Amino acid sequence: GYAIVALAVLGVLFALYKWVRLTIIGMKVRAQMRSEQASQGNPLGRVMMAYEENRNVDIETLQLKLDDAVLKELPALESGLSLVKVLAAVAPLMGLLGTVIGLFGTGDPKLMAGGISQALVTTVQGLIAAIPLLVLHAFASGTSRRLSQLLEEQSAGMVAAYAEQQRA
Repeated sequence: GYAIVALAVLGVLFALYKWVRLTIIGMKVRAQMRSEQASQGNPLGRVMMAYEENRNVDIETLQLKLDDAVLKELPALESGLSLVKVLAAVAPLMGLLGTVIGLFGTGDPKLMAGGISQALVTTVQGLIAAIPLLVLHAFASGTSRRLSQLLEEQSAGMVAAYAEQQRA
């Protein structure tokens, strides 16, 4: 039971940290969208810097450079999300394991019946740990996906604007 509680506390703290961090990055990216000056302090700013550095190349090369810049940003946005997902899956399994271990060796059905409710406490703990972890994973994962999509959209917009400039 103590291991499940420790896993839940550490997992929830890490998931909250990751979600808050992604939310702050999202605010920086949205602020960058309102600014013409590229900033090194956010993913979109770094993509914009890649655009500025490659304004003298052909459109295919520019698109490849921007795709590369976006791909370099994605691991930082997605890091840690797998750990939260694994912790959410492991917590109920640990609870079931605790239940099985708690019931193991009680050959007498009367003793087993009385111990079932006590042994099921670890299963409940595992489920209580898994539910907030799954919810936080969904929030953090959704935020990460939105940021990734935003970077890709902005990158495509930069290529489109560059193509229009070349035609003019």
